Amino acid sequence: MGYSMSRLLKATISLVLLALFFMPGAMAATVTRFDATWSQHLPLPRGTVRGPESVAFDGQGHGPYNSVSDGRVLKWNNDKLGWTTYTYGPDYDGEMCTASRLCPGTATESRCGSPLGPRFHQKTGDLYMADAYKGLMRVGPGGGEATVLVNEVDGVPLCFTNGVDVDQITGHVYFTDSSVNCPRSQHEMVTKTGDSSRLMRYDP
Repeated sequence: MGYSMSRLLKATISLVLLALFFMPGAMAATVTRFDATWSQHLPLPRGTVRGPESVAFDGQGHGPYNSVSDGRVLKWNNDKLGWTTYTYGPDYDGEMCTASRLCPGTATESRCGSPLGPRFHQKTGDLYMADAYKGLMRVGPGGGEATVLVNEVDGVPLCFTNGVDVDQITGHVYFTDSSVNCPRSQHEMVTKTGDSSRLMRYDP
């Protein structure tokens, strides 16, 4: 009895191992391939925009909205209109903030800002952004100049504000500060030094 049970157990284990061995190949065969004909390239304005970062869609499905490193968030309208400026931070100057060979984006970011991780509160239409240099910002429906909501927490200035997410039920805004010492322009130092980071909540 024990002998036959042992043989049955061995046979069962062998079948399971064979199934596991051949399963990845079978699963791979059933995975559908990505059809690139369904994708669309949305070229940014040539020569004037650097550092596209995050994308978001508003409550009506319009967009995408794309944050760039010259301090703006751009909105895609359609093939005819293309991209337009949706919002920008305080002290934004289009001429001063446009990157060029003589004035790269890294040289203007600290003044012009660099909005990261834009997220909409779908109910209000407000767009929240973590500007790497200016802090947590918000702009109302329709865009325009954004308002800085938070630039320090517990007396410690925001040095590298980074990600944002909005709780669509409560309206609370969660955001991160990737470093308390290094700005975005020195982002390599954040990982090299093991710098402290923070997760915070803003209650509108």
